[in-house]
Amino acid sequence: MRSTLLALTIAATVLLAGCSVHVDTRFVGTDEIEEKVAAALTEEAGRAPDSIECPEQVPAREGADVRCTITDGDQRIGVTVTVTSVRDGDDVSVQIDVDDEPLPAGS
Repeated sequence: MRSTLLALTIAATVLLAGCSVHVDTRFVGTDEIEEKVAAALTEEAGRAPDSIECPEQVPAREGADVRCTITDGDQRIGVTVTVTSVRDGDDVSVQIDVDDEPLPAGS
């Protein structure tokens, strides 16, 4: 029994040694995302919406995305913010995709 336990321990150690986990510790904070959305919409439409709410930060890696909500007057519109590039670890470029239709009332 002792040799079986030792064999299982060695097998588990070998399996674990073969696994690697990459943990993203760099994130773009909600304030920075909201500022980037405001800047992009101001450039595109000539002004920022009344408010922008991004409930979570996004990993600073290409392809990562987050859903945000903009409020303009009485309309709430969904926005997807996607990281398009990361330079020097902190300089993040994003693509802003505004939904075609406003969100339903109460959502």
